[in-house]
Parts: sequence; structure tokens; C-alpha cells
Amino acid sequence: MKKKLLIVAHHLTIGGVQKSLVSALKALDYDKYDVTLYIRKNRTDLLPFIDERVNVIINTDPNRYYRKPYALVLQGKALVAKIFGQKEKAKEINKVLEDKIRLDAAEYEKKTYFDGSRYDIAVAYVQGYVALFVDRCVTADKKILFYHTSTNDTPEIHNDVIPRYDAVAALHESQKALIEEWYPAARGKVKIVENYTDKDMTAAQSMEFTIPEADKTVICSCGRFAPVKGFDMAVSAAKILKEKGFDFLWYFVGDGPERQRLESRIGEYGLENNIIITGMQKNPYPYMAGCDVYVQPSREEALGLTILEAHRLGRPVISTATVGGLKLIENGRNGIVCEINPAAIAESIINLINDTEKYSGIVSNLKSADYSEEFEKYKSQWKNLLEG
Repeated sequence: MKKKLLIVAHHLTIGGVQKSLVSALKALDYDKYDVTLYIRKNRTDLLPFIDERVNVIINTDPNRYYRKPYALVLQGKALVAKIFGQKEKAKEINKVLEDKIRLDAAEYEKKTYFDGSRYDIAVAYVQGYVALFVDRCVTADKKILFYHTSTNDTPEIHNDVIPRYDAVAALHESQKALIEEWYPAARGKVKIVENYTDKDMTAAQSMEFTIPEADKTVICSCGRFAPVKGFDMAVSAAKILKEKGFDFLWYFVGDGPERQRLESRIGEYGLENNIIITGMQKNPYPYMAGCDVYVQPSREEALGLTILEAHRLGRPVISTATVGGLKLIENGRNGIVCEINPAAIAESIINLINDTEKYSGIVSNLKSADYSEEFEKYKSQWKNLLEG
């Protein structure tokens, strides 16, 4: 009899964690597992790429919990506190409101989708509130938590739930060490499951369209426009490049809460002809394949799936010295690691493009790299995680 395996994700919009989930669902043994994927938010851009053998459940809850009477009262109190300069009190009220909304939403999900359901294994594919949800709302004989970041986010949640999880999945040894340092209850539970990117699928999607040719250096960065991803540093680096007379076109492939601020700064620096914001793309690979260099300007990155994707497409990568950047980049062999600041990013771009011998060597190394054994290794890591 097959075991019932549940995987819980926050959403399926385009992002590194979500794309890694698509790969994970291809690595499972469907002769052993009856797999259910539960999506907590009805955002499903990557749904067409999910393995057809997966039973997908999507939360379509129409409730707007922030419009409930208790929520409106708390919002009013927070506003009054803010008006009277009580910023800390307003922050405390908003935290109470946020927690109340999340718990009410989780209670609805539990009653609607999990009442009476039992699984052999339940996987919280994201840390934080998904981990809390699986701990409180899902009944399973074994529970596994995936930790995708290299920062100690929401420690109050993880200190509470990790003791009740049977295993914690980390992306590599450096991240494992951090998790065990932050959460003593995780010691002895952490297993490595590296991210995987399918080279053939990435290459095929990269040929869906071609970006316009340019007689200048083409740069690409993909990701969510949030402070942690460092797109503001990329804009500042672009300003330095322009001031130095470097001729370039930089594609920002993505979207997010920082977009308006980025656009404002691009205009302020006169970079409208140098930076193109494409918006969120279901298929970012043509931009990655068509660039001369891929830049990962993050302030924090546990692994950086886009670095793997750029490598699969044969593109040299310049990455800031995040945990993920240091893990994936071998300086001078498949890319360049630089300090986490705009000047270092700009200098690395100029030096790499101007050093044609180094650039050609990196491209040659990437195009001759053999990834044939990685998927088998990835499947083995998943097997060890589920069965160990």
C-alpha cells in the first residue's frame, strides 16, 4: 500500500522556493507515495508545471479576515497609536492583528481541507507560518520542515515547532550548521536536500523567445523586488557603471513591493535607457540565456536557485558573498563572488567583461559541465529524507 504524503506550500507564484518545489515533485517515487500538494494561497502561476500524478488542493477561501470587526477595531487602535507617535505600541497592535488573521485563516483551512484527514508524512515546504500551520492543523505520523533561508526569521515560531518535527531539511552544510546553532532542538534532525534545476527543461524554455540583440553588454537579474534581494544595490551599481562610461543594458526580471522605489531611483539616476524592468515572467529563461552576465545582488541568499539556472544556461554569474553565493560560485571557474555593496558589484561586472580570457574560460567551463548525476543524487536525498 502506498504511503500518503502531504506537501504544504504557501503559494505557487514564480520564485526560487516554488521552482524548487516543481523539481521536488518530479523526484518522488510515485510507486511508493500517494502525493497531495496543498497550496495555502490561491496564486498558481507554476501550476502547469506540477507533475500530473500529484493531487493538488488549492485554498480558495474568499474571506477577507482583515475586514472582520475585530480586525477593523485593531487597525483603528494601531492608527490612533501611530497618530500620537506611539510607534512601538502601533507595531505591537499590528503584530496581534497579523497573528489573529493568520490563526483564523488556518482554522478555516483545517476545518475545510483537513478535518479527519491523516497522512503518513507531512512536509512543510517553507519555514515560518507554513511550519506553524502543519504543526497545528495537519495530522501525520511524521513531519518534515524545509528551511530555505540563511537567516533566523520568526524564531518564536521555530523554537516552538521544531521540537515536534521529525526532520528538518537544509540546502547545504553551511545552512545546516546555522540551523543547529539557532535551534538546539534541530540537532540530530537536519538532513541535506540540495536544490536541483533540470538543465534540459531550462534550456528548452529559454528558447521560447529571444530578447533583442544589443551592441552593448547585456546583464540580467531575476527575483522578487524586496530589500533582501538587493535590486536597489543593482540600481546603484548601474549608476556607477554609467558614470564610468560602461555601455550596458540591464534586465530586471521580476516584481514586488520595492518596484515603485526602484523605478523612482532609476529615473533619478537617468538610467531609463540602461535598466528595463520586465515585470514578473512565467518564463525568465530567455532573458537569462540572452545575457552576457547574470548578476545576483542579494543581501541574503541561502542557495540561490537562479544561480543554478544561469549556470545551466552557460552564463557566468556575479554573486554577492551570501551564504548561497559562496556555496555555488567558485571564483574564476563558474563566476565571481564580490562584496555585498554596489561598488563591488559594478567593479566585478567591468573586470569580468574586460577580461576576455577569464570570461571565455568561465563560459567554456559552464558549457562543458556534466550535470547528469545530480538528479539521481537529488532523488536519493529525498528518499533519505522521507524514509530515514
